[in-house]
Amino acid sequence: MEILNRFDKAAASWDSKSSSLAIAKACVENIKIYINLKKNMNILDYGCGTGLVAIALSYEENTVLGMDYSQGMVDTFNEKINKLNYNNIKAIKHNINKDELAKNSYDLITTSMTLHHIEDTNMFIEKCKLALKNDGYLCINDLDEEDGTFHSKHKNDGVFHFGFEKVALSKILINNGFKIIDYKIVHIDKRNDKEYPIFNIIAKAKS
Repeated sequence: MEILNRFDKAAASWDSKSSSLAIAKACVENIKIYINLKKNMNILDYGCGTGLVAIALSYEENTVLGMDYSQGMVDTFNEKINKLNYNNIKAIKHNINKDELAKNSYDLITTSMTLHHIEDTNMFIEKCKLALKNDGYLCINDLDEEDGTFHSKHKNDGVFHFGFEKVALSKILINNGFKIIDYKIVHIDKRNDKEYPIFNIIAKAKS
C-alpha cells in the first residue's frame, strides 16, 4: 500500500509541480502532431493522475476516461472536472494487475509516466491492444533508460523499471500487433543534477 499512499498524498499538490506540467504539455503536443483528435473519439488515459493529459485531450465532442490506481489522484481529477463543468470526462480507480479493460472500445490510449510503475510491461501492452479499436493508437510517454536515480527521493518505491530502452520497448509493441508510428524525445527533465530524457512512442494497432 506504500506506493498508493505516496501518490494519494501527492495528488493535492501535483499540479503545482513544474515538471508535471511540462511533461504533460510535451506529451500532448506530440500526440496532436500524429493523431487527429476527431469527433466522437473515445480516449483512455491510463495512470491519469490529476488529469493533466486527459483534460488537454478533451473537447466537447469526444469522451475521455481516466484510470488510476491512486484514489487520491482520481478524487482530485474528478474535483477539477466538476469545477470545470465537463460532462464528457471522468476518472475511475483501476488496478491493471487485477482488472480488465473494455475490449475494442478506444480510439486512443495514452499513458504518461506510468509504465515504469507497472511491473509487467507486456501484460499492459497486451491489454491495451485488446482494448483498442482496429487502427486505434497507443501513446506511451515515459523515461528513457536511466540509472535508477530519477526516483531517488522516494527510494524507488513502486518503481519496477528504470526507464525503457527504445528497441526493447518497440519489440514488445510489435510482438503485440502494433506498428510504430513515431518515437522521439519530447522533454528533458532536470533533477538530481542530471538530465532525464522523456520519450513519446506512438504505435498503431494493426487489424
